[in-house]
Amino acid sequence: MKKSSYYKGMFLVAGLWNLVLAVPSWLGTLIMPESSSRIFGMAPSVVLFPYHAMFWFIMAFGVGYLIVSRDITKNHGIVTIGIIGKTLFFIDCLITLTLKQANVVLLLIGIGDLIFACLFVEFLLYARGKNHTPD
Repeated sequence: MKKSSYYKGMFLVAGLWNLVLAVPSWLGTLIMPESSSRIFGMAPSVVLFPYHAMFWFIMAFGVGYLIVSRDITKNHGIVTIGIIGKTLFFIDCLITLTLKQANVVLLLIGIGDLIFACLFVEFLLYARGKNHTPD
C-alpha cells in the first residue's frame, strides 16, 4: 500500500471516529441526558450547553479530517489543530478520571484520540520530508 493511500484512509477513519462518537453522544445529551452521563460515570449536568458545543466542535473536526482525506497535500493546518485538540482532550479525560468524575470509558475514548494525535504527528513529519525530497 502506498503511503498516500494509507494516510488518506487514516484521515477518513479519523473523521468517521469523530462523527460516530460525537453524533450519538450529542443526541444522547439532547434526548436522555441522565442516561448519557451514566455511560461515562459522570453526574448529570444541569447546564448542557458546554456538552452540546463540545460535540459540535468534535463533529466539525471530523468534517475537517474528511476534507484532509480527500487531498493529503493540503489543509495541514487542520491536522496541526487536530493534534492539539486530541492531545488536550486526552489530558482532560485523564484528569477527569483521576478526579473520579468519570469512568474508564471516557479514558478509552481519550486514548483513541491520543493515538490519532500521534499518527497525525507522524503524517506531518512524512509530509514535511516529502516536500523537501527531490522527485
